[in-house]
Amino acid sequence: MSEKFELVIIGAGPGGYVAAIRAAQLGFKTVVVEREYLGGVCLNWGCIPSKTLLYVTELKRKIKEASRIGLKAENVSIDLDRLRKHKDTTVKRLTGGVGMLLENAGVTIVNGSASFLSQNELEIVGEDGRKTIKADNFVIATGASPIELPMLRQDGEAIIGAREAIGIPRVPEEMLVVGAGPIGVEMATVYRSLGARVTIVEMLDSVLPTLDSDIGAAQARALKKMGMKLLLSSRVTSSKRNGETVEVVIESEGDSKTHNFDLILVAAGMKPNTSSLNLEGVGVQVDSHGFVVVDDQMRSSVSHICAVGDIAGGMLLAHKASHEGIVAVEALAGSPTRADWKAVPYAVFTDPEVAGIGLTEKEAAEASMEIKVGKFPFRAIGKAVATLATDGFVKIVADAVTDNILGIHVVGPHAGDIVMTGTALMEMDATAEELGHLMAIHPTLSEALVEAGLSVNKHAIHMPN
Repeated sequence: MSEKFELVIIGAGPGGYVAAIRAAQLGFKTVVVEREYLGGVCLNWGCIPSKTLLYVTELKRKIKEASRIGLKAENVSIDLDRLRKHKDTTVKRLTGGVGMLLENAGVTIVNGSASFLSQNELEIVGEDGRKTIKADNFVIATGASPIELPMLRQDGEAIIGAREAIGIPRVPEEMLVVGAGPIGVEMATVYRSLGARVTIVEMLDSVLPTLDSDIGAAQARALKKMGMKLLLSSRVTSSKRNGETVEVVIESEGDSKTHNFDLILVAAGMKPNTSSLNLEGVGVQVDSHGFVVVDDQMRSSVSHICAVGDIAGGMLLAHKASHEGIVAVEALAGSPTRADWKAVPYAVFTDPEVAGIGLTEKEAAEASMEIKVGKFPFRAIGKAVATLATDGFVKIVADAVTDNILGIHVVGPHAGDIVMTGTALMEMDATAEELGHLMAIHPTLSEALVEAGLSVNKHAIHMPN
C-alpha cells in the first residue's frame, strides 16, 4: 500500500514539527514520519526536562545564598519523586501540545522508521508493519544522538547517557561527567545541587571549549565554586565494573590514575541520525562526519530533498532547527527565503547562565579580522548588586574599522534573555556605538549590555575606561 503526499517530513522534533505546521499553512498536503516521540530530543529528554531540573536546583542554591541578605529558610531539600513527576508532567503537556498543533494544522502523523527507496519514495517500518509513502518533496529532520565511547560502554545503570541522566535514577555519592560541553556542565550542575560529588573530565583545555575563552574561564570558576573537580586536558583510557561502582583510569598530563565512581555520565558530543536513511542510495551528499550537505535554502544535492536542524550541521540548537525548517518549506513552495546563520544565539543554563551570539574573540582572530573588545561586569550594575547577581559580565566583539558588532557573549542571570537584543542588533548590522546609545531600563541587568557596547570604544560610564 502506498500513499502520495506533496511533502514528507522525517522527524517531529523542533525542526520537523515546525516545518510541518508552516508547510500546512502554505497549502502542502503534509505527513510527518516519527519513529519515537513527538517533540524529539528537545522536548522529551533534552532542552525542556533539563531546564525543569535546573530551575529547581537553582532555586535551592538561591535560597541558601539569600541567607546573606536576610532570607532564612531551614533544611531546604528537594523531593526527588515530586521533581521527577513535575518533569514528566511538563514533557507530557508540551509533547501533547505539539500533537494538537499538528492535528489542527491538518498534518498526517505516521509512526515508524523511514528509509529512502528512491528520490520520491520512502519505506516506513513501524508497529503496523511496512508501508511506502510517495511525495514530491522531503524535509529530513532526524536530529542527532549522543556519541558513545568504546572505553565507556553504556549499560544504562552505572554508565549512562543524557537520556538516562534526565530521569535522575538516583543521586550518587561520586559522579564522573565525561565532557565539559553544554550537556555535561548542565547535568553536572543538577547532580551537584542534589548532593553528588562531581568530577568533570574534558579532553580539551577549557570548560565549554567551543565558546568564548572568557566564558569558559568564568564557567570553570563557577563550577569550582560549587565544589566540582575539573580535570581538563584529560581523558578516560579504560573502565571496568567493580561491584556497585565503576573503576576508571584517567590520564592527565601524561600521568594515569585510577578512580572509582558510583555513576558515570557520558556527554561527549552528538552525531547525526543519518545512517539508516539510505541517503547515499538516492544521491544525497553527506560530509565526512555524516552531516547532510545543504545550501542556504536547506536543499541537499537532490533539490527536492531538504535537511534541517542537527543533521545539517553547524550549531546543534533547537531554535536553529525550527528556523531552518521554516526556510526549507518556504523554499520548496517557491519563496526566495534563505537561511541566515549570522545571528544564531546560544545559551547554556548553568549557574550563572551563559549565552552568546556571533564570533568569539578567538574565531575573529583566526579569521585575521581586526577587532576591538568591550567588557562590562555585572558587579558595576545596581540591580546585580541588590540581587546578589554580581558574578558575570557582558563582552562585545566588534570590527575595529567599521565598529559593527561581530559577537556578544554573556555570563550571568537571564543571559539568554539579555542576549536576544543582540540578535536583533546583529541582524541589522548595528555598531557597538549604536548599541551604546540604546536606553536600558534602570535598574535591570540589561544595563550591562549597553555599557559593554560603550566600553568597546572606551566610553563606558559606570567603570573606568
